[in-house]
Amino acid sequence: MTDLELAKRLFLSLLFGTLVGLERQWHHKTAGLKTNTLVAVGATAFTLVAQLGFGPGTYLPQVAAGVVTGIGFIGGGVIMRRGGNVQGINSAATLWATASMGLAIGAGYYPLAWLILGIVLMIQFVQHGLALWIDRRSHFISVQATYLLQLELAPEAEAALRAAWADFAARRGVSVLEFSDTRSSDSQSSIEARMGLSETRVQDLIALTRSISGMPGVQRAAWSRVPVEEADS
Repeated sequence: MTDLELAKRLFLSLLFGTLVGLERQWHHKTAGLKTNTLVAVGATAFTLVAQLGFGPGTYLPQVAAGVVTGIGFIGGGVIMRRGGNVQGINSAATLWATASMGLAIGAGYYPLAWLILGIVLMIQFVQHGLALWIDRRSHFISVQATYLLQLELAPEAEAALRAAWADFAARRGVSVLEFSDTRSSDSQSSIEARMGLSETRVQDLIALTRSISGMPGVQRAAWSRVPVEEADS
């Protein structure tokens, strides 16, 4: 193998890893541009070392197995648990696919490497939009944050407010986690509800709060978003 061919394979893995890493960096993922590029180049380099040091094809299965094991350790490092949410699985899977692309380049299987690159980019761009569309249609409730609704009202507002709240709480995409209703000595009520919401229901919560704030007898109607770290503290 000539030095030109070595450089070609390494720079091709640099390019392919960069293309995959750009999407990861754009979406602010844990394993971004540099990580994916290094994984691609590293997988290619290990394959080349095996070919140059031990002969073509002799130790490639062992090298491939070693790369996969190493990527397992790296992937485990980007997977994090935050509250009830596990993040980083997609980033770990992307590193796994990037490593396979680097192995293909290192072994000289260029058509396979191009196919892997095209499929990975299609998954990350096309299926990303599809996944968001499915989440909206299915009223997926995000676990990254909860929403707090706080109300203070006089007795004359109770009937209308409770009817509006019951209608909202019964919708798909609304998961009531905590609810408290306290009454003071002057018969005024304070209602507080913490809930998980889908993207669509967040807009409904904003509209509900505006509607409630205009009701006679309502002294306070406010909502807030609570990140999952604070919600679980």
